Amino acid sequence: YEEGYDDGSGMIDPNTGMPIAAGADGNKDIESPEVVSKVEKVDGTWTCLVCGYSNSIRMRTLLHVEAKHVQCGGHFCVECSKFCPSKNALNAHVSRYHRKKKIVHFF
Repeated sequence: YEEGYDDGSGMIDPNTGMPIAAGADGNKDIESPEVVSKVEKVDGTWTCLVCGYSNSIRMRTLLHVEAKHVQCGGHFCVECSKFCPSKNALNAHVSRYHRKKKIVHFF
């Protein structure tokens, strides 16, 4: 038995024994030139230059481009190592399955 989890990509961090997570640097993939070049502000709205999707919030348009129009390495959940194909899918997974529960104290 080898330490760590192998996702089949063969990319294991030798320091931690865990898979090297694509997109581990937060919004690094979202702000990549490949993604940003496909977004433009048109009449006050952020627009996808590939398909015309638009949103008043820039990040939502960037997430759309990354999910629909850019091949990326995907992202691994740091809690359970689940692979998610886009940053938006990872955010939804974390929100759905790893939400911190509030502890209510009664005194």
